[in-house]
Amino acid sequence: MSEYLPIIVASIGIVGVIVGASLNEFVRRRNRRELYAPKIFEKRLAAYEGLIEQIHSGSKVADEVIDNDDFTPEQRRDLISVVIHGMIEFVENHRLYLDEALTVHCMALFMGVEDIHDAAEDNKQELLDLYRQMRKEALRMAIEDSGVAEINRLFKVINKPRINGALISYFRETKRKAERVPAGKE
Repeated sequence: MSEYLPIIVASIGIVGVIVGASLNEFVRRRNRRELYAPKIFEKRLAAYEGLIEQIHSGSKVADEVIDNDDFTPEQRRDLISVVIHGMIEFVENHRLYLDEALTVHCMALFMGVEDIHDAAEDNKQELLDLYRQMRKEALRMAIEDSGVAEINRLFKVINKPRINGALISYFRETKRKAERVPAGKE
């Protein structure tokens, strides 16, 4: 047995070196990820903040295009084209940090809005509801994918704030009712 002892000790030593090197590599890679994660989160957050701002500013133009009777069809198309091209440029410049499916949704968000004003009355409300639903979904997805929604939920669990009052109760009740009734079915 004593003749096998040096072989066993050497085998244990070799296995120890291999396991140690593997663990070292694992820890080194994990530390590198943890080092870059805050930087990437900041850049993602800035990209999503910019995306939400693009949606809001585009919505202002879209509302004007939909509601203003003074525009010609060409002017409506030109105004919405500026919004669409701005959105496309923004998502292309930030594609490293934005979700690909969400960027496709946002690029299509304002397409067709120029036709809502001149649509037949029976079709106009349907187009308007579709546009508003797409805008609402775009904002929701941006907030969720940015990580802000989850962090806000975590803060509520930690802080346990008591946010209430008559107006807030009314808001919550109205929101709950609106979520139960599909748009246009009231």
